[in-house]
Amino acid sequence: MEYLSNKELYICSKFSDDEKILEISGEEYHHIIKVMRHNIGDKIFVTNGIGKIFESEITKIAKENLKAVNLKTLTFQNNFENYTFCIPNLKNSERLKFALEKSVELGVTNFIIFSSERTISKSINLKRLEKISLAAMKQSLRSYFPNIKLAESVKELLNTYNQYILFDQSSNLTFDKNNFNDKNKYFFIFGPEGSLSDNEIKILNSNIIFNLGNNRLRSETAIVKCASILSEMVEGG
Repeated sequence: MEYLSNKELYICSKFSDDEKILEISGEEYHHIIKVMRHNIGDKIFVTNGIGKIFESEITKIAKENLKAVNLKTLTFQNNFENYTFCIPNLKNSERLKFALEKSVELGVTNFIIFSSERTISKSINLKRLEKISLAAMKQSLRSYFPNIKLAESVKELLNTYNQYILFDQSSNLTFDKNNFNDKNKYFFIFGPEGSLSDNEIKILNSNIIFNLGNNRLRSETAIVKCASILSEMVEGG
């Protein structure tokens, strides 16, 4: 990513069939032209959100959109596609925002925000979380759109194709790449304030429990620490 380290990244969903010409409108257009004040001939970096970043040159600026020609395509692999972070609907919405934002910056792309038995009932503003995650994706120069789903309970997380991973201070098991198989899909399940209930732990029936440290961590801290460890494990740095 050194090549892009000092670049601004934009999102585009409209391309010619051969991906040689792209068109940007809406908020991204406004930011490029009105905020960053780019002109015809300027180079911009654009992602399609599914693994590609295009080094492009602006060729036309209209009232509501711009067109650019693709000069170079950079393709990236999603090393996190088999990992899903199941994040509880935290009491403090700013802590939930922080956990999601930092996890996206560290590379995580799949999220489920779930309500647990100990969740203090409150609504989830999915559109706001999606906007926050997209901003974090662009800021960290990632090329995969974060995917955020909602679940009403721990039961809704269950899927026979997934390995469920929990966290407990008393566990002797630490993160190690030898604990994972590239063919499996893993759900990292984090507890809310007060942790998961005994009933929820029983429902998940996980035999994989990691220790994230000797001290008790806030939910959002545990989420970010796990994302950091996972990032080092799958990206090597």
